[in-house]
Amino acid sequence: MHDDTPQPQGELPLGMDTASTAVVVPGKRRRLLTFLASHRRQILAMGLTGACLLWGSWTTHKLLGLEQRVTTIRKVALADLVREYVQGQARSGAAPDQITAETGAYLKALNLAVARHAAQGEVLLLSNAVVAGDVPDITATIRDETYASLAKPQGGAAAPSVASPSAQMQQFFDTKGADHGSGK
Repeated sequence: MHDDTPQPQGELPLGMDTASTAVVVPGKRRRLLTFLASHRRQILAMGLTGACLLWGSWTTHKLLGLEQRVTTIRKVALADLVREYVQGQARSGAAPDQITAETGAYLKALNLAVARHAAQGEVLLLSNAVVAGDVPDITATIRDETYASLAKPQGGAAAPSVASPSAQMQQFFDTKGADHGSGK
């Protein structure tokens, strides 16, 4: 009896076994598959050895690159820079919105100046973190770089005073005609 009803795709007619179908492989391909099957451990070992050699050479290259980099340690007084700027802005007489915008721009410029030094391989420590030792201070350099990247203040806002409080007091007494604090 013959059944002519179409079979759904992917199903075999009854009585046929999928495991019994043999794959016909040409001669050269059969020899290659036989070789690969019989030497798979050696092939795997060679592949792993090659991968380890590549990884080792890459790691050595990176380590030698780190050895050639010179790391310098510098200190910077960020709190003093921010304090100077805020004091200058407080004396500027500008509108609060303008001060807020200019302070945000200053902090971004300060962050960029510090990031440029860090990108050059310098390790920057806050001046308060340096307990002892001869660590160069780059606070003035950071200040100059920060103000160089900012636009000129508008609306009468002056750049913060770099002078120390004692120098500011001396300037005050000089302008007021006082006798330099002698009490007369």
